[in-house]
Amino acid sequence: MTMKKATSFLGLFLLFLLAIPSNEKVSAVSEYEVKAAYLVNFGKFVTWPDKTFSDETDPFVIGVLGDDPFGDLMEKATVGKTCNGRPYMIKRFDHFESEKAGALKKCQILFISYSEKDSVNNILQALKNSNVMTVAEFHSFLIIGGMIAFDQVGDKINFILSPRAVEKAELKVSSKLMQIAKLYEK
Repeated sequence: MTMKKATSFLGLFLLFLLAIPSNEKVSAVSEYEVKAAYLVNFGKFVTWPDKTFSDETDPFVIGVLGDDPFGDLMEKATVGKTCNGRPYMIKRFDHFESEKAGALKKCQILFISYSEKDSVNNILQALKNSNVMTVAEFHSFLIIGGMIAFDQVGDKINFILSPRAVEKAELKVSSKLMQIAKLYEK
């Protein structure tokens, strides 16, 4: 890794960490604090098609589908922050129902909880031809067309990105995000 690339990576990593709420008491950062920070910051490094938002006041919506492992961490990570000038909105969906797929399509990022693993084919089919960035925490997600899968080795949390799936959704990922992602090329 060149010095320039290492500096760029470090800067991007520090940007992700800035989204993690700080406490007066120093404590270890939890797995879901890190994942919440990633979800909140993904939007800053992705460009959605113009048709995604109806006007300049539309919020940037992050959805959580299924059992919510975040609690209030998503709200804490977004309080007082914007994504490209848009306020964040967190929406939660208990479980997948095909007749409610329209609500899922209004998200810019959709985190699909492990509890929805058995429905993921139907979820991705319902989101086909939409501009929703899909994220999950199981590797088989990428094989069936998901865009980003969190990857944890020991205490380190990374993510794997499928450029093909992102491209199908007409999303453009910045080179900075591509540099820190592991790429899924199948």
